[in-house]
Amino acid sequence: MRAKQLTLYSIFTIFVITCYQSPALAAGSTAKAGLAQAQASAKKWKADATLVQLLTLSGNTDGTADKWTYVFHSSKAKRGYNVYVSDGKVVQALDVSASFTDSVSSDFIDSTEVIAEAKKKGLKVKGKAMMMLHIMLQGTKNEGAYWNILGDMTEENSMILDAKTGKFYMQQKFQ
Repeated sequence: MRAKQLTLYSIFTIFVITCYQSPALAAGSTAKAGLAQAQASAKKWKADATLVQLLTLSGNTDGTADKWTYVFHSSKAKRGYNVYVSDGKVVQALDVSASFTDSVSSDFIDSTEVIAEAKKKGLKVKGKAMMMLHIMLQGTKNEGAYWNILGDMTEENSMILDAKTGKFYMQQKFQ
């Protein structure tokens, strides 16, 4: 009898949690949601750490993701630092060789806004999307921070949007 009560209690608890769970939490989180935690981790690593890239390989169609990777660079150490954030918590941080060195301002539009803009411009998002924010077009008059969204791995097309405004920059189709 006690086992039956515990089973019913467990089922009821799971039901309540599922019904009242925040939709944002259920769908994942936005790119900006974990930024403060990632920055705090990076500053503990190296005081001069600056954000150079932000990405997810498994973004949802609404621009949220279960896990975001924040990449930092220390010019003094000439090293990189990857911070993985899931559900608002740092789940892993790794000292790595530096790959990106150009700093990205935290003044960017969030992932949900940028994917909505990309969809307005015709990007098809099916399944999981890859979303990346970093400095592009170095040495040109258009140098700056851009979101690069690969909306469907099978279609192999991506859209690039300005990170501050969400303004469409270009669409690429891969052969």
